[in-house]
Amino acid sequence: MKKIYLYLIGFVALFAVAFIIYQSNLDSPAVSEDLTEEHLVVESVESVESVESVESSSESEEAPTNSMSVSEVSEESVESESESQLVWQGPSTTYADSDGDIIRLSQNLGKPTIVNIWASWCPPCRDEMPYFETSYQEHGSDINFVMLNALESRPTETKQAALEFADEMNLSMPIYFDNNASNQIEFAANMLPLTALLDADGEVIEVVRGQVSPAKLKQLIAKVS
Repeated sequence: MKKIYLYLIGFVALFAVAFIIYQSNLDSPAVSEDLTEEHLVVESVESVESVESVESSSESEEAPTNSMSVSEVSEESVESESESQLVWQGPSTTYADSDGDIIRLSQNLGKPTIVNIWASWCPPCRDEMPYFETSYQEHGSDINFVMLNALESRPTETKQAALEFADEMNLSMPIYFDNNASNQIEFAANMLPLTALLDADGEVIEVVRGQVSPAKLKQLIAKVS
């Protein structure tokens, strides 16, 4: 009876050991799966961090370009602001071009201006005109030359007469017309020719009544060059 009891205990112990081994084999894949999932999570996090690092690097490389763009915009703003600070200080007269379009004297803002009031019937005007033509060819890009015909200063002084005179003198500089005599009144042109020198803001620097010599014209130009 005692032997049977011992066999029974041995059988139960063997069964318990077998059961434990079986459970151990079942739990092992789960642990492996858990480890695999954890490994995937780690790789995913590392991948995200790597992408963020690449994006950050790209942004830092592009940053200087954006910075230069802002700098250029800033410089343009300063230049634009500087130009907008110029205010016309000269006469508010008008004149007409050969097509009849009205031009304000203030539209010459930003560059020095030489205003010459002349007529085709005026001998001194005819004599000094070549001096102005030469100066226009040399300084026309830096100085505005407003050659104003004293329209109707005499009954014979018409637009046609002025244009024929310009052709006769072979002038390349544009001819304008003091069609309402506002400039003759403004500059008190009681004799012709008259030459007025204005700075870039339109302020009158000097007025010469009568014919100017080549030397005097160069002197005027030197004042605003």
